[in-house]
Amino acid sequence: MKFTDKIYKAAAEEHIVAARELYRAKKFLLTTYLSGVAVECLLRAFRYRINPEFDARHDLSLLFKTSGIASRISVGQLYAISSALTVVEFRWSNDHRFRSSNDFRRYLKRQRLDRGIKGDFVKENARIAVVAAEEFVQIGVALWNHSSKDSIES
Repeated sequence: MKFTDKIYKAAAEEHIVAARELYRAKKFLLTTYLSGVAVECLLRAFRYRINPEFDARHDLSLLFKTSGIASRISVGQLYAISSALTVVEFRWSNDHRFRSSNDFRRYLKRQRLDRGIKGDFVKENARIAVVAAEEFVQIGVALWNHSSKDSIES
């Protein structure tokens, strides 16, 4: 199956909802993983409009740079979406799909993402990741809808 920009965008919207459901179900590793995948899907949707060739790397920063999003939003939105991306990037790895919950805990400790958190740092990091990913997807979808309207009117 060939993925298109619309398929990637729809996947991003569905995945962020599923990530929130996983968080409520206390599936924190999967919450974090799917939050990152939602962001990746949206970035791939925008990148596809520029270059439909598939890039197999799961590098969110590189996808952001090649997506063209930065040049299409206000400075305030750029700050918000960049901050959300950074928060997700610090917690997400495509390798999480192979991790156990215990290994995910060790991963967060190695990244020093347990520092300054009272209580369950795995849960808190999952919450932080899904909130940031939701913000990223929300801003990105609004931009998508606005830019789709512009292209229809042109």
